[in-house]
Amino acid sequence: MGFLNPLFLFAGLAIGVPIFLHLFHRQKTRRLSFPALRYLERTEREHAKEIRIRQLLLLLIRIMVLLFLVGSGARLFIEGRGSSHPPTAVVLIVDNSMSSGLVIGESRVLDDLKEIALTTLEASSTEDQFWVLRAGEPWLPSFPGGISEARAIIENTETSDARGDLAGSLERAAGILRTAPFEHREIHLISDLQASAFPTRGESPAGDIPVVVWSSRENLPQNRAITRVSVGGGLPPLEGDKTEITVHALEDPNDTTALSIRLIVNEQIRGMTQVPPGSASATTLAANTNGWIRGYVDADPDALRTDDRRYFAYHSRPAPKVATTGDIGLFAAEAISVLESAGRLRSVSPREAEVLITGMGVSLDILPLSAAVLVTPPSDPTLLPGLNRRLANEGIPWRYSARPRTGSAILGGRDLPDPLENVRVEHWYDLELSDALEAPSRTLAEVSNDGWAVQGTDTRGRSYLLVASALDVSSTSLPVSTGMVRFIDWVANEWAGTGMGDIDYEAGDELSAPREATHVRFPYGDEFEIDGTRVVRGTSEAGFYDFLNADLILDVVALNSPTAESRLEKLSPEALFSQIGEHARPANDRTEWSREIFGQRQGPELWWPLLLVTIILLLIESLVASAGQADTRVTRSTNPLSNPSLDASV
Repeated sequence: MGFLNPLFLFAGLAIGVPIFLHLFHRQKTRRLSFPALRYLERTEREHAKEIRIRQLLLLLIRIMVLLFLVGSGARLFIEGRGSSHPPTAVVLIVDNSMSSGLVIGESRVLDDLKEIALTTLEASSTEDQFWVLRAGEPWLPSFPGGISEARAIIENTETSDARGDLAGSLERAAGILRTAPFEHREIHLISDLQASAFPTRGESPAGDIPVVVWSSRENLPQNRAITRVSVGGGLPPLEGDKTEITVHALEDPNDTTALSIRLIVNEQIRGMTQVPPGSASATTLAANTNGWIRGYVDADPDALRTDDRRYFAYHSRPAPKVATTGDIGLFAAEAISVLESAGRLRSVSPREAEVLITGMGVSLDILPLSAAVLVTPPSDPTLLPGLNRRLANEGIPWRYSARPRTGSAILGGRDLPDPLENVRVEHWYDLELSDALEAPSRTLAEVSNDGWAVQGTDTRGRSYLLVASALDVSSTSLPVSTGMVRFIDWVANEWAGTGMGDIDYEAGDELSAPREATHVRFPYGDEFEIDGTRVVRGTSEAGFYDFLNADLILDVVALNSPTAESRLEKLSPEALFSQIGEHARPANDRTEWSREIFGQRQGPELWWPLLLVTIILLLIESLVASAGQADTRVTRSTNPLSNPSLDASV
């Protein structure tokens, strides 16, 4: 049992009043006994026993009345699994990531998840406070609100094409609740519990806050999906060249049926092929024309439609004009010569260049504003101050630290370009932002958690790419592999040609806008002005994102659904507690969910039964008291000892 208003219990001290009156407030009189009246005295003593019993009964009734009134005012309740609960702060995490668009039967997974979320609201009270987090749209803010506000958000939630980071959502929810002025707090995780949504294991992301987890026993079906589209086989297509499109399909050990793939370019079917699960298949496009090429590959739809289509975009243009200055290394110079002989680039002077590959930042001051630049550092760290001065003079907000790093590590990073895969680095410098304010930039390659290749735009609008190692055999394995030719080709034709690089962007990623861009057009057609951060967020829809300057298209970026969302394996019951923590309370059906939410739930309040009993006791008390008064009047009328004239004579 418990009390919702425990301070009212101090009113219980009032029970001392009737006890005090009963024990100490008696009328004391002097009694004289006459022998002739002893018979009458004995009769009075017999009536006195009845009076004492009646008085004790009245005392007990009055004490009980006071106790019941105090219990009613203190809001007595019985602990249990009733419908009421103390005021609670609740964060609802609704998983609207791409996999929630899966259709099972006649409804989407998201529709079922929303129904579970509404079940929480139906069991809540007006004293509860809610925050709603959408796991598939983590960039959206969340504000506290009541039942109606939370209901509106849930009902308006739709499937995002982005991935869901449930561990990150739990951490965010715990941070919100730790600042909430509530004694009782809960997180309600409503998800399909994809294993890929919990990328790491470690401490419980929610800490000691209880987490009620929707853990449906319903198994998700096998999924067929397109996981990747590669254009040009690693060599970006040029104007007049044929293009090879390679399509990769999701592996499935239980299904060997090939996917029927259609290739659509500029809204026209340009080819068809078959791709077995876990394999890749290539098809060839006719010669490219100059300009932006948009297309997608499409498979027959299944229960999860979003990952049956994958977009691609590239800029078809003539072979770029490339200039070199400073000491870029023997192997880089040889790679440029090979590419020039193959017609992949044309060598020109720095003043005519579209792409400058420079050692030590030489000739940055004469480079055209429309050009892009690759900067390589010297192997001698004593020459870095001169390089840093040139970078600062040209508005590039990065500087090289004179402390070379040594070791042996493989380049990594989610945005790692294909030519840099499996490249080993032995020596590298620190790349540090020299400005107090972080400039729009992106790390393309990392080594031992250090940035090795960063791209961005300088204050004049030119794209730059900085690498942290000299391109020689003592610093990296790139010069002695076929990756050097591919890397230089990638820089000249792909990275410099698009301004964004050959990155397989996923829905939900942040996009860095080109310097000249004033607007960005989303796949659904709406245009938004580029703000001062030069970063585009809220990319929840797969498709083409166009960066514009007036009506001129500067760049086209294709965003696709995350491959991890296509793998529908659920988190096992054993892994659920290790990933969420010991405070997780899984619920497998709606009845169990209704029992688990609001864990501090109480039984019904007893104020109205207590008041009803109090009224009955008051009626009984009035009857007993009135009966006692009647008996007293009868006794006094028949008892000579009660005769006032006799008392006076005595």
